[in-house]
Amino acid sequence: MIECISHADFRAALYAAKHTTVTTVIYIRNDRYASVPGYATWWDVPVAEVSEIQGVREARAAWETMRPMERVL
Repeated sequence: MIECISHADFRAALYAAKHTTVTTVIYIRNDRYASVPGYATWWDVPVAEVSEIQGVREARAAWETMRPMERVL
Protein backbone atom coordinates (compact mmCIF):
# COMPACT_ATOMS: atom_id res chain seq x y z
CA MET A 1 0.00 0.00 0.00
CA ILE A 2 1.21 3.46 -0.88
CA GLU A 3 -0.24 6.37 1.10
CA CYS A 4 -0.48 9.74 -0.61
CA ILE A 5 -0.85 13.18 0.91
CA SER A 6 -0.03 15.44 -2.01
CA HIS A 7 -0.53 15.41 -5.75
CA ALA A 8 3.19 14.71 -6.15
CA ASP A 9 2.81 11.69 -3.85
CA PHE A 10 -0.03 10.42 -6.02
CA ARG A 11 1.95 10.82 -9.23
CA ALA A 12 4.87 8.93 -7.70
CA ALA A 13 2.56 6.20 -6.39
CA LEU A 14 0.90 5.82 -9.77
CA TYR A 15 4.28 5.52 -11.45
CA ALA A 16 5.40 2.93 -8.89
CA ALA A 17 2.17 0.93 -9.26
CA LYS A 18 2.50 0.85 -13.04
CA HIS A 19 6.02 -0.53 -12.77
CA THR A 20 5.43 -3.40 -10.37
CA THR A 21 4.24 -6.94 -10.95
CA VAL A 22 2.06 -7.18 -7.83
CA THR A 23 -1.29 -5.65 -6.93
CA THR A 24 -0.78 -2.22 -5.42
CA VAL A 25 -3.21 -0.14 -3.37
CA ILE A 26 -2.88 3.64 -3.54
CA TYR A 27 -4.46 5.15 -0.44
CA ILE A 28 -5.57 8.78 -0.56
CA ARG A 29 -7.33 10.22 2.46
CA ASN A 30 -9.92 12.83 1.54
CA ASP A 31 -12.69 14.84 3.09
CA ARG A 32 -16.02 13.91 1.55
CA TYR A 33 -17.46 17.24 2.72
CA ALA A 34 -14.83 19.33 0.97
CA SER A 35 -15.88 20.49 -2.46
CA VAL A 36 -14.43 22.38 -5.34
CA PRO A 37 -15.15 26.09 -5.59
CA GLY A 38 -18.07 27.09 -7.77
CA TYR A 39 -17.46 27.69 -11.42
CA ALA A 40 -19.63 28.67 -14.37
CA THR A 41 -19.40 25.48 -16.36
CA TRP A 42 -21.17 22.17 -16.83
CA TRP A 43 -20.62 18.81 -18.45
CA ASP A 44 -22.76 17.47 -21.23
CA VAL A 45 -22.85 13.74 -20.57
CA PRO A 46 -25.03 12.10 -23.21
CA VAL A 47 -27.41 9.28 -22.42
CA ALA A 48 -26.51 5.88 -23.86
CA GLU A 49 -27.12 5.78 -27.60
CA VAL A 50 -28.17 2.12 -27.62
CA SER A 51 -30.23 0.42 -24.92
CA GLU A 52 -32.89 -2.21 -24.53
CA ILE A 53 -34.48 -0.20 -21.71
CA GLN A 54 -37.38 1.98 -22.83
CA GLY A 55 -36.67 4.70 -20.25
CA VAL A 56 -33.10 5.02 -21.48
CA ARG A 57 -34.26 5.28 -25.09
CA GLU A 58 -36.73 8.00 -24.07
CA ALA A 59 -34.03 9.88 -22.15
CA ARG A 60 -31.73 9.68 -25.20
CA ALA A 61 -34.49 11.07 -27.45
CA ALA A 62 -35.03 13.95 -25.01
CA TRP A 63 -31.25 14.62 -24.89
CA GLU A 64 -31.07 14.67 -28.71
CA THR A 65 -33.99 17.12 -28.83
CA MET A 66 -32.35 19.49 -26.35
CA ARG A 67 -28.77 19.19 -27.67
CA PRO A 68 -29.19 21.76 -30.48
CA MET A 69 -30.37 24.30 -27.89
CA GLU A 70 -27.08 24.18 -25.98
CA ARG A 71 -24.84 27.19 -26.38
CA VAL A 72 -21.28 28.03 -25.55
CA LEU A 73 -20.79 31.24 -23.61
